[in-house]
Amino acid sequence: MNEIFHQGEKEIQKRVGEQAVADRNGRAISNTITRGAFNFIEKQPMAVVSSADNKGQVWVSLLVGDFGFVTVPNAKALTIHKSRIYSDANDIFFQNLESNVNVGSLFIELDTRRRFRINGVASLHGDKIDVTVEEAYPNCPKYIQQRVISSRENFGQVKVEKAKETSLTHDHINWIKASDTLFVGSQSNNSRFDASHRGGNPGFVDVLDEKTLKIPDYKGNGMYNTLGNFVQNPNAGLLFIDFQNQRTLQLTGTAEIMFDPTGEQDLVKTTGTGRYWLFRVKESIVTTNHHHVNWELMSYSPFNPKS
Repeated sequence: MNEIFHQGEKEIQKRVGEQAVADRNGRAISNTITRGAFNFIEKQPMAVVSSADNKGQVWVSLLVGDFGFVTVPNAKALTIHKSRIYSDANDIFFQNLESNVNVGSLFIELDTRRRFRINGVASLHGDKIDVTVEEAYPNCPKYIQQRVISSRENFGQVKVEKAKETSLTHDHINWIKASDTLFVGSQSNNSRFDASHRGGNPGFVDVLDEKTLKIPDYKGNGMYNTLGNFVQNPNAGLLFIDFQNQRTLQLTGTAEIMFDPTGEQDLVKTTGTGRYWLFRVKESIVTTNHHHVNWELMSYSPFNPKS
């Protein structure tokens, strides 16, 4: 495996003084999937994936399918079986793979707060999307809200409705303000993609206007994969899931890191980091009836800032 961190990640690590933490945690990053993660990945009924369209804009997508819709044939590969996916069959992810084969993926089990990231290069073979692993590693359970997914009897094919905009609507804004979870996609200069989770109590994302979101950057694993990608390539994507109404909100735009806010409220909201990042919206896609799965909220993460 080549050097673990690219220059963007190293720049952030150095600026915040967490190089030693990054080096220690970076030992978990490999170009193979650990055998202990095989079963975890294969039993997940959902996956979050990042990709880029033919304009280089990053999108984040939710795939929901029958248990086993993703398989791990060996430690260097995973396979997504399209015929077993029950969510939106025309998600932009599938279109993007025709022009850009680099992908990021996150397998997250909300009820146990476990997650595993796999980034790599995809190839299309009929019904199958085969991904050659370039990076694979687990993440800690911080900031994940505990949700229990409905039983598989409720899964089924969907007939979706889509709406596209170039700015946030009143509905989008209310949705985001009530959200406790988002997923972010990013890419480096050498097209290393990433899909990651962000969470907090409802209202943790600030809506500054119909084009701009302000998102706190909490204490994490010190590797700064997402922020490091922002340094090299500001194109980014966000995904918000309406867990109650089976809808998704996909946003594509650009990200900008803010290091300056250090007021008392800023330190509380960012768990002491004083860091935020701004996301500026270029396009959005709302998919209604995206899937037929329900989640029940059990508890918020004990790591979430209290205010």
